[in-house]
Order: sequence, then C-alpha cells, then structure tokens
Amino acid sequence: MAIYSDIDINLETQQDGDVLKDTGDDAIVNSLSNIVNTIQGSRRMLPEFALDIAGLLFEPMDDTTAYEVGSRLLGAIEAWDDRIIIKNINVHSDVEKSYYKITLDFSTKTSQTVRTVEYILKQG
Repeated sequence: MAIYSDIDINLETQQDGDVLKDTGDDAIVNSLSNIVNTIQGSRRMLPEFALDIAGLLFEPMDDTTAYEVGSRLLGAIEAWDDRIIIKNINVHSDVEKSYYKITLDFSTKTSQTVRTVEYILKQG
C-alpha cells in the first residue's frame, strides 16, 4: 500500500520546530484543498495550477453554473492529482447565502475506502 505525505496544510509545527507531516488520505485532502482554494495564476512558477472558477462565481446561481463548477473541479483534480478516483461530485447552490457547497466522494487508487470532503465557494 502506498503512503502519501505532505506538509500540514495549517503549517502546524512539532516540538522540535519542524512542520508537521500529514500522511495517507490526509495528504490527499491537503492536495484537494490546495486545488480548490488556490486562485489560478497565483503560483508564479505554475500559473495553470488550481480550479479555474473565479469567473463562474459571478454568474447566475443556477443548475447550469453548478454543473460547470463540478465539471471544472473534476478536470482540475484529474489534471493535478492522479492518486484518487472520484466517486461522486455534488454541487449544491444556496442562492440565499450566495455560495456553492461542493461534496466530493473519492477513494485512493490503492484503497477502496471512500472518503468525503466538503468545500464552500462563495459567490461574488
């Protein structure tokens, strides 16, 4: 079984001052969070990295836009993290609160265990 590792997304430190390391599924969740939360173009050496939805957050909150958010998320994950298998992406728009709630179910390529993560993307 492959073990994945990454630095702690909150940059918490150990007693010796080194940054904590996340392993396994936690490292993959960090990667997904980076894909969703990074503004495309903000990484100088890799400007294509991230989920390209900034323009969609100013479009009408309807099923068409929600579908496009999900479609772009799937494409971004396939492009930037090949360690996972997407089982389901659900994008729900909440017009009153002006946000999209994304629920993502995935497993790793080395495990059949399904894990769920959620993200909130605010409009405007």
